[in-house]
Amino acid sequence: MSGLLVRNSTLGGREGCSVYCEGGLVVRVAHQEDQEVPPGTDVIDAKGGSLFPGFVDSHCHPFEYGWLKRSVDLRGTSNVTGMRLRLSAGIQRAKPGEWVSGMGWDQEEFPGRTMPNRQHIDDISSENPVVLTRVCGHIALLNSLAIQQLDLAERQGSEYERDQSGSLTGVVKERALDEVYARFPRSDERSAADLQSVEAEAARLGLTAMHCIISPDGYREELVALAALEASGSLSLRYRVYVPPDAMAFVEAEGLKTKLSGSKARINGVKIYADGSLGARTAALREPYSDDPGNSGLLRYTDEELSELVERVDGAGYQAIIHAIGDGAVEQAIQALSRVTGAKNRRRHRIEHASLLPKDLRGKMAKSGIRAAVQPLFITSDSWAVERLGEERARDLYPLRSLLTDGIVASGGSDSPVESLSPVLGMWASMTRAGHAPEQALDIDEATFLYTSNAESNGFDDPRLPISEGSSANFTLLDSDTRRMHPALFRKVGVLATVVDGAVVHSYGES
Repeated sequence: MSGLLVRNSTLGGREGCSVYCEGGLVVRVAHQEDQEVPPGTDVIDAKGGSLFPGFVDSHCHPFEYGWLKRSVDLRGTSNVTGMRLRLSAGIQRAKPGEWVSGMGWDQEEFPGRTMPNRQHIDDISSENPVVLTRVCGHIALLNSLAIQQLDLAERQGSEYERDQSGSLTGVVKERALDEVYARFPRSDERSAADLQSVEAEAARLGLTAMHCIISPDGYREELVALAALEASGSLSLRYRVYVPPDAMAFVEAEGLKTKLSGSKARINGVKIYADGSLGARTAALREPYSDDPGNSGLLRYTDEELSELVERVDGAGYQAIIHAIGDGAVEQAIQALSRVTGAKNRRRHRIEHASLLPKDLRGKMAKSGIRAAVQPLFITSDSWAVERLGEERARDLYPLRSLLTDGIVASGGSDSPVESLSPVLGMWASMTRAGHAPEQALDIDEATFLYTSNAESNGFDDPRLPISEGSSANFTLLDSDTRRMHPALFRKVGVLATVVDGAVVHSYGES
């Protein structure tokens, strides 16, 4: 295996640096444009671009994103007509009777913000059961044939939306989706292909590692596919894996903690859902929604149930990561986690999203050493946040700077396919915040910490900053000197190269 030289880079604020790597490690850092290296060394000319430790996405769903790539992509549709056109094209590709799936619609982008219903799609989908998931993944729209095949007509509960006449609208929420997703055909081969298609894109965007959330409904196929890819040496990036609670027995029975324990893929913990999303108004709030006064969202567990589950996860030696978006769910998650964290939180239990986080909850998190994984691009997407929460509560939405200054280890991620996998866009959003609560904006160094050292730490990888001799050769090379760049321009920065364990997994010009 030949060595690698990255020459003429901006590193740690210094121009004209060169980094030589061999055997997956940094061998020499020289504060000069070039250095002598052995014959046959691969060379990347940074041309003054900024060299960072490898960017890490600390919360994403690559298997689901791969599935989206081969289903009906509804992201960016601005009305029901757009949904219908894309769905119609998907149905034309399907066989009669075959389930058709899609994801990405958002009623907040539609005229009048009208929620779609089954009548909007029934006339173009009478021969195929259809499920179209909202961009957040917590609501889906079914057509009448899907409702019939799933035998949902008599189901009761807030998860099954009904119109004024008492008929199902086709909109289902939260746990009601589990039964829907269970109907989709799956295979190890298809899951492997899904992951590899996303891996190539992630490398182009500068990611060297992903904290991979395994699907609750497809965990068997996804874990088997991941283990096979690891065993064959086919993985280019590093994966820190989080399974649903129902998969714990499967992991133990199949010996997957051993099969997935290498440098490329490793099972870290268990992902638990405490509530839903703000966009779907299913995130659990301590006070009702400002634009829906009779609704405070949904908690998936009672306090006792969540605490018992966290204790079981902790006792089995896993890191617990709890999806909690509303302040009601965050409070419940803190209560459950604080019972097992002790003084140091040695298992690095954390809260995913932690979106609505007022000062009292930040104090409790800091006291118990509870960590967080945040998604800065949510700030730019949630244009309706003030309407949902009111101006006072909205000031505590995604308080990134306060998280860091309060001593909470917060890492950045995308929640892809909800948002773009691009860490550059995530950093940009954390610095600009779309004008929302500008006092919570980060500077370039703080934004970098979200996607490097903090993300590494939250995934049980010891961060080594700055890049130095002996550190792992995981780099992201940007095409610009970002030191004095205005934050608004950061979104235009490109990725020249991505290096994992000393191997170039992407360089500019490659497909």
